[in-house]
Amino acid sequence: MSILSFLSRRSTRAPIRQPLSITDIIHRTFVSGLAGLTLYGLFLGVAVHRETLAKGRELMVQRDAEVAVAQPQDVADEVREQALAEAAQSVLFTGSKS
Repeated sequence: MSILSFLSRRSTRAPIRQPLSITDIIHRTFVSGLAGLTLYGLFLGVAVHRETLAKGRELMVQRDAEVAVAQPQDVADEVREQALAEAAQSVLFTGSKS
């Protein structure tokens, strides 16, 4: 039997539909609700993620501004610590030679 003869044998009448049972209606409603809930959960997850990123960016900008204000004092502290470290190393090196 070829595919053309199979297609020509197909009935052109609309199939007879049986009425849906109450359990089928409940099942379809439940599955559709779960699918909708899944999509809503995905939407909320993306929305919360974007808001968290935006708040994080704001905090990073605020922290960078605070660091820029405190940086001149940090540079002075760095220079002082470098001088102290060099003084400590010079004591160690001169102390070990004698």
